[in-house]
Amino acid sequence: MTANSTSKVTNKILINYQQAIEIISTVSSRHTTNNTINQLLINSSGDTLAECINSPINVPSFNNSAMDGFAVYSEFVNQQVKDNGAVKLLVTGSIQAGDEATTVAEVKNDNAWDIMTGAPVPNSFDAVIQIENVEINNEGNNKYITIKENVIKGRNIRKLGTDYKTNQVVANKHTQIQAQHIMALATVGVNMINVLPTIKVAILSTGNELFNIKDDKLHSGTIFNSNQPYLRAYCQKINLDPVFIGSCKDNKQAFNDLIDYALLKKVKIIFSTGAVSMGKFDFIPEVLIKRGAKIHFHKAKIRPGKPILFAELPDGTVYFGLPGNPIAAASGMRFFATPFINNMLGLAEEKFIKAKLQNTIKSKKGFRTFAKAYASIDIHGQLCVDMLLDQGSYQSRSFAQSNCWLIIPEESENIMADELVEIAPMIPNQMIF
Repeated sequence: MTANSTSKVTNKILINYQQAIEIISTVSSRHTTNNTINQLLINSSGDTLAECINSPINVPSFNNSAMDGFAVYSEFVNQQVKDNGAVKLLVTGSIQAGDEATTVAEVKNDNAWDIMTGAPVPNSFDAVIQIENVEINNEGNNKYITIKENVIKGRNIRKLGTDYKTNQVVANKHTQIQAQHIMALATVGVNMINVLPTIKVAILSTGNELFNIKDDKLHSGTIFNSNQPYLRAYCQKINLDPVFIGSCKDNKQAFNDLIDYALLKKVKIIFSTGAVSMGKFDFIPEVLIKRGAKIHFHKAKIRPGKPILFAELPDGTVYFGLPGNPIAAASGMRFFATPFINNMLGLAEEKFIKAKLQNTIKSKKGFRTFAKAYASIDIHGQLCVDMLLDQGSYQSRSFAQSNCWLIIPEESENIMADELVEIAPMIPNQMIF
């Protein structure tokens, strides 16, 4: 489905959000990549796994003690406790973590061994009783323990393969590597992994009014460019590598020059902010069409960010034209560009979560709304959400106060307090709190 033709700069068709996502999904399926990078595990945090990894070993690779205590033979202990109320055992050996797992204890039933947490359990024993559960007595050069309770076979023994068995899946393909995955992979001895390459992107801004934040002070009629720092930070959270960041005045040739330079950098996606609406200097649709771009859609029934544009340049470079207002640019990045990236990388479709609305809200029916919101847990453990005041697409103060997006569907006009609504984290697949 293509909402807008490449032969016109303007078009009356205004698609809804679901239609836009269907277009994005179709286009992204043509941009999947089979390229991988062999990466050190310790440097892989945030990367996307390119393959399923199975454990090459059993973990634990040997039966070992879960406690500091004494290794015993449970059947003998339990019979003696049953018959006599207690059993006295001679401690004839000692083993600690790091000792050979093949240690064979030449023991009699009435013997025990000192054993430390993580130490291999000698094959003549089948249980470990904690130090605090025995009485210890030294008689001359001999050490004895007295046990007055039953000891279940296997007690306090971590059995071979009870964490991972050989060939068991440790991490699935397309897992986004986080610290817990690094722990698991390191546990099974994996040092190198194949990950998807980060996607090279460009971030462009247009506008006579824009000043970079490195400038000392604003001139009259100008504003600091907050979109580029935000988009750069966001890109780095979703497997994108901003290799070119540039800005220009409201000038078609200057903007064409930025695109040319971005293409020289071999970027896969270009994000731009500004110049996609209907004003006199909103020239990006025209510039793209003159370059032979295919405009998949321009404008959607969303708030904020209605003028959003999605296109492909003749060489296959993907183009997202985001509105210039900061929150409109942010919502376009979160709810249009992010699904494209996820599909491109083969990641699972993101599922949003439900929260109880704290305040009654009104919305423009027919438009999908992405509102700045704050989620919290109430005293009953219920996830709740407040739609914040100051929802203007230029207002970054309330955006900084938010910890999630509140998603208001097209068919909703009035949503009452206590109704369940969908919320999305600021960064995909991350906890809100």
